[in-house]
Amino acid sequence: MTLLPQTPLDWVLFAVALATAIIIAVAMQDFFLDSRTNTPRVRAMQDLGVAVAVSHFGVIVMRGSAGPNWAIAGIAMYVAATLLFLSSLEAARRVPLPRTFVEDQMPRALVTQGPFALIRHPFDVSYSLAWLATPVATHGPLVALSAVVATGIYFVAARREERMLEDRFGEAYRVYKNGTGMVLPSVSSMLANRTPN
Repeated sequence: MTLLPQTPLDWVLFAVALATAIIIAVAMQDFFLDSRTNTPRVRAMQDLGVAVAVSHFGVIVMRGSAGPNWAIAGIAMYVAATLLFLSSLEAARRVPLPRTFVEDQMPRALVTQGPFALIRHPFDVSYSLAWLATPVATHGPLVALSAVVATGIYFVAARREERMLEDRFGEAYRVYKNGTGMVLPSVSSMLANRTPN
């Protein structure tokens, strides 16, 4: 077992993974509204997320990538996650958002610009890409399991958020929902929005 990445590409993978984690962690502290109710359940979920993230870094450091192509795939996923996350922050800048709708108040307005114009849950997609990058790069079975579980949790939370947003915004949300994809852009709405030259 090694204690440091063994190849330059694995060092890049580690650096990009660390940069992604720092960017998301800092933004969560500075951009999103603090929870009004910091229940033990919410605190436990936050602590679990940190523990899993640390384990992902440990796998990158101790296991390394499964090969150059897999390292590049992991790097690309981390970069895509970071870019999607930052563009989502920019689009939502004027609407204070809670970190999660699980325990917090709803936003005061719908965000429909930037990535939100194509998908309804760009933050969840960016988090999922980041979680899945390590198992793709390293082929680590335990981090793969944790990434799949985290992605499943985001999907369940997104479904709940959609019900809450529909209750809050009614027809405006239903129209928005019909014109966008949940986690991937809707091909039919993209084709409908194309303007002829």
